[in-house]
Amino acid sequence: MYGWRARLGHVSASRGDTFVYEFYRMMPEEFMLLNTTGRIRQLADDHIKRQLEFIEEAAVDLEQAGADVVIAGGSPMFTMMGYGSDAEVTRHIQSRLKVPFTVGITAEIESMRKLGIKKPVVVTPHRDDMNQRMGDFLTKAGFQVQKVGGLGILKNSEIGAQHEHVSYRLARKLYSEAPEGDGIFLHCPRWPTIRTVPLLEEELGIPVISSTQAMIWQCLKLIRVRVRLAGWGRLMETLDEGAQVEAETASTVS
Repeated sequence: MYGWRARLGHVSASRGDTFVYEFYRMMPEEFMLLNTTGRIRQLADDHIKRQLEFIEEAAVDLEQAGADVVIAGGSPMFTMMGYGSDAEVTRHIQSRLKVPFTVGITAEIESMRKLGIKKPVVVTPHRDDMNQRMGDFLTKAGFQVQKVGGLGILKNSEIGAQHEHVSYRLARKLYSEAPEGDGIFLHCPRWPTIRTVPLLEEELGIPVISSTQAMIWQCLKLIRVRVRLAGWGRLMETLDEGAQVEAETASTVS
């Protein structure tokens, strides 16, 4: 059986194509992603509401398919509903599942806290009104958001068609406009970001997270799976923290 170490269930907000690709770029072969295609084709409120109705059904289906943990992407759904909506939806869906369930925006917030980011610069492919919602949500979560900026794209397929350098260059531009930021948040798993993360960390000397990495990280933490993922940035390297401590302890004892 493939995915014998862990099978992660993902309720994609849209196609999930970039997330799936980046998952397999980073993860060892003993991990598997079970992806369900979502309902959002344009970043419009009616598409977002339609996806909300779909998540519960998809999460139950993924559990029945053998997922060890399920995560629902689509942070704009929760920023539209307001702060605390992620916890409310999580509680409701978790009541129907035996495996752990979480959502993308919770993972993004927890990953920033893990790396000690308090003043994030938020980089997105989205339009201004959605960026404002994200900034408001993060502010209510306790962050001092320094800057939020995006590409203004409405159609999801156009987000996925962006070149890798786009997130890199936009992140550098926004950070130069808000140098007091102590970390960068590359929001949205639909555009390519994973190679941008370690590059920005090396050049700017601050922690960087992407939505894709945050979601994978949160899933593995929930099911307590440790894995060594070197070369993909600081967040992913924390997945090996406990194992390193245990190895050092064992070496000392012997």
